[in-house]
Amino acid sequence: MGTPYSWGGGTPSGPSTGFCDGTNGYLGGRCSASVTAGFDCSSLVQYAYWPSTHLPRVASAQYGATSDRPVSRDALQPGDLLFWSHGGSGSIYHVAIYAGDGNVLHAPRTGRVVEVQPITAAMPAGDYYGATRP
Repeated sequence: MGTPYSWGGGTPSGPSTGFCDGTNGYLGGRCSASVTAGFDCSSLVQYAYWPSTHLPRVASAQYGATSDRPVSRDALQPGDLLFWSHGGSGSIYHVAIYAGDGNVLHAPRTGRVVEVQPITAAMPAGDYYGATRP
């Protein structure tokens, strides 16, 4: 909790600096990720499960690795993975860990920190794609 968001940052060993890709990682017009040790959404998930479960590094690949174990929203259990997409499994852009009581643990975006939020406030509701059990 409270670890800064860093686009491309984070490893199975913990927080690390990230990078900027021309679109992501910037704050106030400057590349924040390259000087911020932290996690992005998928590295936080990877770190949380390592070493017992080796999940891929990016959100869309994490969905691909766990999509054979889908979970309906009314059957969520703490530890399940929730995904948001701009349209289909190939456009997944965010992953979070279900924390229980309608909340998720996630690293939301540049300028924010790892936090617990209601599912309904974590990302746009219309982008919710589904959940899986790792």
